[in-house]
Amino acid sequence: MKVTVTEFVTLDGVYQGPGSPDEDTSGGFARGGWLVPHMDGTFVRRASDWLDLADGLLLGRRTYEAFARDWPRITDPDDPFAERMNALPKYVVSNTLAEGSWGPGGGC
Repeated sequence: MKVTVTEFVTLDGVYQGPGSPDEDTSGGFARGGWLVPHMDGTFVRRASDWLDLADGLLLGRRTYEAFARDWPRITDPDDPFAERMNALPKYVVSNTLAEGSWGPGGGC
């Protein structure tokens, strides 16, 4: 098995809340949404290509819970990620999550 990591992180090490200002405000974090304003067509195509190479998603519990809440609601057939994100098996690293609701599941 090969594990490849794709992580969105700033040069100064921030990876919390890349999607929106209210995505993850834990610990008083107030700078969410730092990635989305910089996404362009080239980035979206590249990230979609990376996702096409995946055989499954390995996620932490908090990321899994956020994704499980949001991705099933995205049903636009032209979205470059939704169909693939929702179809891939999910593997969650957690001591507290007993089972997941976002299928198909691979295991917790």
